[in-house]
Amino acid sequence: MAAGNSVMDEIREQHKKMKDKSLKEKFLYFWDYYRVATVVAIIIVVFVGNLVYTIATAKDTAFYAVLVNSYTDMDTEAYMDGFSEYAQIDTKHYDVMLEPNFTLTQESADTYSMANLQKFAAQVAAKEVDVMIADPETFRQYAANGYLGDLREFISEETLSTFDGRFLYMDVPDDELAEEVPVGIEISDCAFLEKSQAYAGQDEIYFGVLINSEQGENAEMFLQYIFQEH
Repeated sequence: MAAGNSVMDEIREQHKKMKDKSLKEKFLYFWDYYRVATVVAIIIVVFVGNLVYTIATAKDTAFYAVLVNSYTDMDTEAYMDGFSEYAQIDTKHYDVMLEPNFTLTQESADTYSMANLQKFAAQVAAKEVDVMIADPETFRQYAANGYLGDLREFISEETLSTFDGRFLYMDVPDDELAEEVPVGIEISDCAFLEKSQAYAGQDEIYFGVLINSEQGENAEMFLQYIFQEH
C-alpha cells in the first residue's frame, strides 16, 4: 500500500489495474492474492456444514447391549435390524446397537485394557448401556460393584417366570434390601449365542440389565428375542 493511501484507495487502485486484464490474468491475480483465505474459508464451510448435518441427523439410542469378553464374526447389525422389527422400534428416529467382542479385564494393565475399562465406566455413568452379557467371573465382578440391577425392576414378572432356575442372586450395593436379588439370567443355550458362537466352549453366560438403564421394556424384548430362532 502506498504511503498515505487508505485501504479503500488501495482497493480502487487494484481495481483499476485489473480493469483491462483478461479473464485468465484476473484469475491468476485472484489466486496469487486470495488463495490462502479462500482455502481456509472452504475448510471452515465444510467443517461447519458437516457439524450441522451430524447434529441434525443424530438419533437417540433406544437400546444398547454389550457382549463382554466374547468373540464372534456374526453380522450383529443385521441381527439388530431384526430386533428393531421385533420390538417395533422406529429406526428412522432411534438406533439400536449390539457391541460384540468388547474386552473387560482387571488382570491386565496395558493401555487397551485400561481404555476399555474407562470407556465402559463412562458409558454406564452416562446411561448409554442397557444390557450386559458376560462370562460368570466378569458378570459377578460388575454385579458386586453395583453395575447391575435387580431384574424385577426392569423385566415383567410374567417374562421372569419363564426363567425359573436360571437366576443368579447377589447383593446389590445400596439397594436398601437385606437379601440377595436376581441380577442375572443364565442364557448359554439361547438361540443367539448358539448361532453366533460368541462364547463357544463356555457353559455359563449371564444376561443382566445395567442398574441405571432407562430401557427396561426394550431389555425385556431383547431377552425374549435372543431365545428365538431366526
